[in-house]
Amino acid sequence: MTRQIQDDRRRRGFSLVELLVVIGIIVILIALIIVSVGSFQDSARLTNCMSNQHQLQVGLVSWSQDNKGKFMSPNSTWDAPNPGGGTLNRNLFWVKSYNNDGPAQARLDGEGGETAFALKDGALWEYIGDEKTYRSPLDKSERVRSYSLNGFISDLPDNPSLNEYATWGPTVDRISKVRNPSNTFYTIPESDPGWSFNRGGWVVDLNPNGGVRWKDVPAFWTDDGRFALSFIDGSSRVVQAINPDLPEILNQNELPVTPDTKDDFDRLAEWLDPSR
Repeated sequence: MTRQIQDDRRRRGFSLVELLVVIGIIVILIALIIVSVGSFQDSARLTNCMSNQHQLQVGLVSWSQDNKGKFMSPNSTWDAPNPGGGTLNRNLFWVKSYNNDGPAQARLDGEGGETAFALKDGALWEYIGDEKTYRSPLDKSERVRSYSLNGFISDLPDNPSLNEYATWGPTVDRISKVRNPSNTFYTIPESDPGWSFNRGGWVVDLNPNGGVRWKDVPAFWTDDGRFALSFIDGSSRVVQAINPDLPEILNQNELPVTPDTKDDFDRLAEWLDPSR
């Protein structure tokens, strides 16, 4: 009798409820695996992004050391900020995103986006020599360049008549004038909404009389608001937005600082200011 009951149980198999429970558990496990793999991939790409910026920083500082401590220009466009009418040395542009000088027409494509020639004609290329270094693996756009330089690290002196950035905050033209290199960032990922490439250096308006503003915003390419930075002293770090909703709030440039964004603004403003 006992053996017959056991045989009946073996023949009965799983009930519908049991099957649904097993299927539900499998679905949950698959979802957890997908999330874990996605997070791991983002972290790996973020590490690569940080490595790219470290290489850019090394090249930028090496150039400064070879040029008596002078900074190259964070500008990239022909119409760089120059309200005073002074002469800009475009040979110092780290990237050249313009087609104004005949033979280099291929720096911009037919839609106004940068090509690899914009990188190769820039002052930094001799120290980098690899297109991939200029592009973040997290960047889902078709751009050849994902990064911008600190706009207050300038080849121009702190003079508003020559350098428009100087009206937004203090600029320095030599590496020796940076007071806190370990806390002054040099490169940052930027998507620059509305443009086909990153125009000019990365800045926020630090001038309280002009009304502090997010002139530019970081590129938030991870789901949790993380991004990488390189600093003047050669260090690099991954930071996370203090406000988890920041990527949704800062969806364009030229936005006023609000209580929701002030903590993140203050942190980036501190890292941006070379005179602090």
